[in-house]
Amino acid sequence: MEHPPGHGRDRASPTPREPGADSRLKNQVMLAEYSSLRAEIERRTSIQWNVVALQIGSAGTIASLAISAVSNIALLLVIPLTSYMLGSRYILHDYHIKLIHRYIASSLSSRLGNALEWERWKDTESAPAVDKDQWLTPTGWNPLHPTWLVFGGVATGALIAAAVAAVYYWSTASPRGYYMVGFAVCWALDVVAVSALHRSLQRAASHGQASQRSA
Repeated sequence: MEHPPGHGRDRASPTPREPGADSRLKNQVMLAEYSSLRAEIERRTSIQWNVVALQIGSAGTIASLAISAVSNIALLLVIPLTSYMLGSRYILHDYHIKLIHRYIASSLSSRLGNALEWERWKDTESAPAVDKDQWLTPTGWNPLHPTWLVFGGVATGALIAAAVAAVYYWSTASPRGYYMVGFAVCWALDVVAVSALHRSLQRAASHGQASQRSA
Protein backbone atom coordinates (compact mmCIF):
# COMPACT_ATOMS: atom_id res chain seq x y z
CA MET A 1 0.00 0.00 0.00
CA GLU A 2 1.34 3.35 -1.00
CA HIS A 3 1.69 6.11 1.58
CA PRO A 4 0.85 9.69 0.81
CA PRO A 5 3.78 12.04 0.16
CA GLY A 6 5.41 13.40 3.30
CA HIS A 7 3.92 10.67 5.50
CA GLY A 8 7.33 9.50 6.87
CA ARG A 9 8.55 13.03 7.46
CA ASP A 10 5.46 13.85 9.50
CA ARG A 11 5.98 10.87 11.81
CA ALA A 12 9.71 11.59 12.33
CA SER A 13 9.37 15.29 12.99
CA PRO A 14 10.24 16.20 16.65
CA THR A 15 7.63 17.61 18.95
CA PRO A 16 8.27 21.32 19.51
CA ARG A 17 9.65 22.06 22.99
CA GLU A 18 7.82 24.38 25.30
CA PRO A 19 9.68 27.68 25.70
CA GLY A 20 11.87 27.62 28.81
CA ALA A 21 11.64 23.83 29.24
CA ASP A 22 15.42 23.37 29.04
CA SER A 23 16.00 26.03 31.69
CA ARG A 24 13.45 24.49 34.06
CA LEU A 25 14.97 21.04 33.54
CA LYS A 26 18.44 22.33 34.38
CA ASN A 27 17.11 24.03 37.51
CA GLN A 28 15.41 20.82 38.60
CA VAL A 29 18.63 18.87 38.09
CA MET A 30 20.63 21.42 40.11
CA LEU A 31 18.03 21.44 42.90
CA ALA A 32 18.22 17.64 43.01
CA GLU A 33 22.00 17.95 43.21
CA TYR A 34 21.65 20.43 46.07
CA SER A 35 19.38 18.02 47.97
CA SER A 36 21.92 15.23 47.47
CA LEU A 37 24.76 17.44 48.70
CA ARG A 38 22.80 18.45 51.81
CA ALA A 39 22.14 14.76 52.50
CA GLU A 40 25.86 14.06 52.08
CA ILE A 41 26.69 16.80 54.59
CA GLU A 42 24.25 15.32 57.10
CA ARG A 43 25.70 11.84 56.58
CA ARG A 44 29.28 13.00 57.11
CA THR A 45 28.28 15.10 60.13
CA SER A 46 26.64 12.06 61.71
CA ILE A 47 29.80 10.01 61.09
CA GLN A 48 31.89 12.77 62.67
CA TRP A 49 29.95 12.65 65.93
CA ASN A 50 30.12 8.86 65.93
CA VAL A 51 33.90 9.19 65.64
CA VAL A 52 33.94 11.66 68.57
CA ALA A 53 31.86 9.26 70.69
CA LEU A 54 34.17 6.38 69.78
CA GLN A 55 37.23 8.47 70.67
CA ILE A 56 35.85 9.43 74.09
CA GLY A 57 34.66 5.91 74.84
CA SER A 58 37.85 4.14 73.75
CA ALA A 59 40.16 6.64 75.48
CA GLY A 60 38.18 6.37 78.72
CA THR A 61 38.19 2.57 78.63
CA ILE A 62 41.92 2.33 77.91
CA ALA A 63 42.75 4.89 80.59
CA SER A 64 40.65 3.01 83.15
CA LEU A 65 42.50 -0.21 82.40
CA ALA A 66 45.86 1.57 82.47
CA ILE A 67 45.39 3.10 85.93
CA SER A 68 43.92 -0.06 87.44
CA ALA A 69 47.42 -1.49 87.96
CA VAL A 70 50.96 -0.13 87.75
CA SER A 71 51.89 -2.90 85.32
CA ASN A 72 49.28 -1.63 82.85
CA ILE A 73 50.71 1.85 82.34
CA ALA A 74 51.97 0.86 78.89
CA LEU A 75 48.34 0.77 77.77
CA LEU A 76 48.36 4.57 77.85
CA LEU A 77 50.52 4.44 74.74
CA VAL A 78 47.56 3.06 72.79
CA ILE A 79 45.54 6.26 73.27
CA PRO A 80 47.75 8.55 71.11
CA LEU A 81 47.63 6.04 68.25
CA THR A 82 43.84 5.64 68.36
CA SER A 83 43.50 9.42 68.71
CA TYR A 84 45.61 9.92 65.59
CA MET A 85 43.58 7.41 63.56
CA LEU A 86 40.16 8.63 64.70
CA GLY A 87 41.21 12.28 64.53
CA SER A 88 42.38 11.80 60.95
CA ARG A 89 38.98 10.37 60.03
CA TYR A 90 37.22 13.33 61.66
CA ILE A 91 39.41 15.79 59.77
CA LEU A 92 38.77 13.96 56.48
CA HIS A 93 35.01 14.35 56.87
CA ASP A 94 35.46 17.96 58.00
CA TYR A 95 37.42 18.68 54.82
CA HIS A 96 34.75 17.18 52.57
CA ILE A 97 31.95 19.03 54.38
CA LYS A 98 33.75 22.35 53.87
CA LEU A 99 34.39 21.42 50.24
CA ILE A 100 30.68 20.81 49.66
CA HIS A 101 29.81 24.12 51.36
CA ARG A 102 32.23 25.98 49.09
CA TYR A 103 30.90 24.27 45.99
CA ILE A 104 27.31 25.18 46.85
CA ALA A 105 28.20 28.79 47.68
CA SER A 106 30.58 29.50 44.80
CA SER A 107 29.25 27.32 41.95
CA LEU A 108 25.82 25.82 42.42
CA SER A 109 24.13 28.89 43.88
CA SER A 110 25.43 31.19 41.14
CA ARG A 111 24.02 28.89 38.45
CA LEU A 112 20.65 29.09 40.20
CA GLY A 113 20.68 32.87 40.20
CA ASN A 114 22.16 33.08 43.74
CA ALA A 115 18.95 31.60 45.12
CA LEU A 116 20.84 29.35 47.58
CA GLU A 117 22.08 31.84 50.14
CA TRP A 118 22.43 29.73 53.30
CA GLU A 119 26.08 28.75 52.89
CA ARG A 120 27.19 32.26 51.92
CA TRP A 121 25.13 33.89 54.67
CA LYS A 122 26.43 31.42 57.29
CA ASP A 123 30.05 32.00 56.29
CA THR A 124 29.58 35.77 56.44
CA GLU A 125 27.89 35.70 59.84
CA SER A 126 30.35 33.25 61.42
CA ALA A 127 33.52 34.78 59.94
CA PRO A 128 34.39 36.84 63.07
CA ALA A 129 34.09 33.74 65.26
CA VAL A 130 36.72 31.76 63.34
CA ASP A 131 39.45 34.33 63.88
CA LYS A 132 42.31 32.39 65.45
CA ASP A 133 42.85 35.24 67.93
CA GLN A 134 39.37 34.61 69.36
CA TRP A 135 40.10 31.31 71.04
CA LEU A 136 37.11 30.95 73.35
CA THR A 137 34.43 30.94 70.67
CA PRO A 138 32.06 28.10 69.70
CA THR A 139 33.31 27.97 66.11
CA GLY A 140 36.95 28.97 66.52
CA TRP A 141 39.05 25.99 65.40
CA ASN A 142 42.06 26.09 67.75
CA PRO A 143 43.72 23.99 70.52
CA LEU A 144 41.08 25.11 73.06
CA HIS A 145 38.18 24.02 70.88
CA PRO A 146 36.39 21.01 72.45
CA THR A 147 36.78 18.89 69.33
CA TRP A 148 40.51 19.66 69.16
CA LEU A 149 40.83 18.72 72.83
CA VAL A 150 38.97 15.44 72.28
CA PHE A 151 41.65 14.31 69.83
CA GLY A 152 44.82 16.37 70.22
CA GLY A 153 44.36 17.15 73.92
CA VAL A 154 43.56 13.57 74.92
CA ALA A 155 46.51 12.23 72.91
CA THR A 156 48.93 14.75 74.40
CA GLY A 157 47.64 14.11 77.93
CA ALA A 158 48.04 10.36 77.55
CA LEU A 159 51.56 10.81 76.20
CA ILE A 160 52.59 12.98 79.16
CA ALA A 161 50.86 10.70 81.69
CA ALA A 162 52.60 7.64 80.24
CA ALA A 163 56.01 9.31 80.51
CA VAL A 164 55.42 10.46 84.11
CA ALA A 165 54.06 7.06 85.15
CA ALA A 166 57.00 5.27 83.52
CA VAL A 167 59.58 7.45 85.27
CA TYR A 168 57.85 6.93 88.61
CA TYR A 169 57.56 3.18 88.08
CA TRP A 170 61.18 2.82 86.99
CA SER A 171 62.40 4.84 89.97
CA THR A 172 60.57 2.61 92.44
CA ALA A 173 61.11 -0.73 90.71
CA SER A 174 63.63 -2.41 88.46
CA PRO A 175 61.86 -3.40 85.23
CA ARG A 176 63.60 -5.55 82.67
CA GLY A 177 65.70 -3.79 80.05
CA TYR A 178 63.67 -4.99 77.08
CA TYR A 179 60.52 -3.59 78.71
CA MET A 180 62.11 -0.16 79.08
CA VAL A 181 63.43 -0.19 75.50
CA GLY A 182 60.07 -1.29 74.10
CA PHE A 183 58.26 1.37 76.11
CA ALA A 184 60.68 4.07 74.92
CA VAL A 185 60.31 3.04 71.25
CA CYS A 186 56.49 3.04 71.48
CA TRP A 187 56.53 6.39 73.27
CA ALA A 188 58.70 7.88 70.51
CA LEU A 189 56.29 6.56 67.86
CA ASP A 190 53.44 8.14 69.80
CA VAL A 191 55.26 11.48 69.78
CA VAL A 192 55.41 11.28 65.97
CA ALA A 193 51.71 10.38 65.77
CA VAL A 194 50.67 13.20 68.13
CA SER A 195 52.79 15.72 66.23
CA ALA A 196 51.21 14.62 62.95
CA LEU A 197 47.74 14.88 64.51
CA HIS A 198 48.35 18.44 65.71
CA ARG A 199 49.70 19.43 62.30
CA SER A 200 46.60 17.98 60.66
CA LEU A 201 44.36 19.87 63.07
CA GLN A 202 46.28 23.06 62.40
CA ARG A 203 45.91 22.60 58.63
CA ALA A 204 42.19 22.01 59.11
CA ALA A 205 41.99 25.26 61.11
CA SER A 206 43.91 27.21 58.46
CA HIS A 207 41.79 25.70 55.70
CA GLY A 208 38.60 26.73 57.49
CA GLN A 209 39.85 30.29 58.02
CA ALA A 210 40.89 30.56 54.37
CA SER A 211 37.45 29.37 53.30
CA GLN A 212 35.79 32.03 55.44
CA ARG A 213 37.99 34.78 54.00
CA SER A 214 37.31 33.71 50.41
CA ALA A 215 33.55 33.47 50.95
